[in-house]
Amino acid sequence: MNAASVELGRNPLDAWASRRSGISRGDLTVDTIAQYQLGAIRQTVAWARQRSAFYAANLAGLSADWPPSLDEFAQAPLTSPAEIIDRGHEFLCVPQSEISRVVTLDSSGTSGARKRIFFTAEDQQQTLEFFAHGVASMATEGDRMLIALPGEREGSVGFQLARGVARAGVTPVPYGLIADAAKALDCMDREKATLAIGLPTQMLAIALEQTEVARRVFQRLHTIVLCSDHVPQSLARRIRQRTGCEIFEHYGSTEMGLGGGVDCREHAGYHLREADLYFEIVSPRNGRPLADGEIGEVVFTSLGRQGMPLLRYRTGDLSRILPGPCLCGSPLRRLSRVQSRVDSEVALGPSGSIVIAALDEALFALPGVHDFCATLATGRPNELQIRISTPQPREILAVKAEQALMHLHAIGAHCAAGELRIAVSLQCGPLPMTGAKRTIAVMART
Repeated sequence: MNAASVELGRNPLDAWASRRSGISRGDLTVDTIAQYQLGAIRQTVAWARQRSAFYAANLAGLSADWPPSLDEFAQAPLTSPAEIIDRGHEFLCVPQSEISRVVTLDSSGTSGARKRIFFTAEDQQQTLEFFAHGVASMATEGDRMLIALPGEREGSVGFQLARGVARAGVTPVPYGLIADAAKALDCMDREKATLAIGLPTQMLAIALEQTEVARRVFQRLHTIVLCSDHVPQSLARRIRQRTGCEIFEHYGSTEMGLGGGVDCREHAGYHLREADLYFEIVSPRNGRPLADGEIGEVVFTSLGRQGMPLLRYRTGDLSRILPGPCLCGSPLRRLSRVQSRVDSEVALGPSGSIVIAALDEALFALPGVHDFCATLATGRPNELQIRISTPQPREILAVKAEQALMHLHAIGAHCAAGELRIAVSLQCGPLPMTGAKRTIAVMART
């Protein structure tokens, strides 16, 4: 595929979905996509049952052309991350010699075991095509994109994205994670970047620089894409206000093959990668399928993946399918912005809990906050410890941060009951980069 084959327009993902599914552009609807997905699920189930020891046992006794419907498929067992950790090689459907990329993911458990995801070269090609068309909705041919994501290793997200955007006629500028905002801006200035993609807090760090170099960069830059973590809307607003850029968001995970969905210029949810993935929303408690508009856990099934297909895989993300069509006219379903995770709630005391997303919205709305980390130190009472990164550590910021947190109902109620106290500290300079998604750490207070 060359740059000319990627249609640059209002929502080029429609052209991609049409080509991948074999449905003509004019016949591409929610119903025809669902029919295509049912056929693709049958093929994936047959492939997995024949070649994967895990799915051969998990789906034993089913007819050769199962499932007869998407409703019937919704009754199949869910696949959990723990099963991949414990039985990863049983998911493989091809010999190890045909695997071109293995990604090892750290587990949040205590066993030390890690999750390993396997891809063939053809599996990775699916991602390249999705990235090419996804970026085309926010770019024009000749744009130059700073890629502030890990890209040193072949097959890594930054590496794949660089190859994908090149197919859309966009010049990739690989950079890696940003440890120094000024150096990143120097690179953007030197390379004449017109787009940038990276982690929300790192893009905020760039946006808050007030130098002549930053001024030149933001005169040229027109788009910033936020990815790889929850996107606080208070943070996105500050980036937009400081840079004047249009802000896009990308949703995905390694298990999905990196790409999962991307918003269009209407910015009303992520248009899903429906030609390669079938998404469902289920109850986190009992796995019951939920209707469009209901919030639950995001579950996906890979379509056509050869190396390690996943059937009804639990992502742990909480979101909902947005009902109705997007104003852009695309028939691809939309996922609402992911607000939190199934396991992200941290109990503050006997009567309530909090998630990192609530802290994000409260604290990133404050002008002096560049980044923060949160720890709940358990004891009598519990103590919510907030460490804020700010260029000018002024005590007034700590006061405002505590006030903002107290306005969150759960925190205010527990503080009023004497079950919780808040401790805010300030530091000049960036917080250590962990490479992990933002969470509230829990530890015993000493």
